[in-house]
Amino acid sequence: MTDNPNDCGVGIRGVAMGIDSVVWFGLLFAAIYPIAALTGDIETTATGTDADLTGTPATAAFLLWLGLGVGYHTLFEWRSGKTLGKYLVGIRAVDDDGSPLTLRSAAVRNVSRLVDVLPLFYVVGIVAALLSDRYKRVGDRLADTVVVRT
Repeated sequence: MTDNPNDCGVGIRGVAMGIDSVVWFGLLFAAIYPIAALTGDIETTATGTDADLTGTPATAAFLLWLGLGVGYHTLFEWRSGKTLGKYLVGIRAVDDDGSPLTLRSAAVRNVSRLVDVLPLFYVVGIVAALLSDRYKRVGDRLADTVVVRT
């Protein structure tokens, strides 16, 4: 499919995203519990702490979580080309010409992740990558980036 043997297919990228999903899960708690503490929607008992958010606080926590998740990918890829998942599997995101990502290209590819993840489990991103000559998901196409082996 690709003439460049360094380009990464969907399999290894999926493993990296699986690892990064653990980070996203941690960021979920980083978003929920501060909002719950601020709104008084947190309960601490002998068995643990529970946050019960609804309405506006739940929406705020969800938007904070999305911002933290997109920010995590954007900042790490801008600074090093790698998130924790990419680092552990030996891949990185670069501009099409092989140069490091700019803040703009990192932001575009990661905001576009919100489209790639649709409808569930990155179906749009996987299909886009499989139909691309360099395994580019929607975010890569919009940002002129590619993921390569390090």
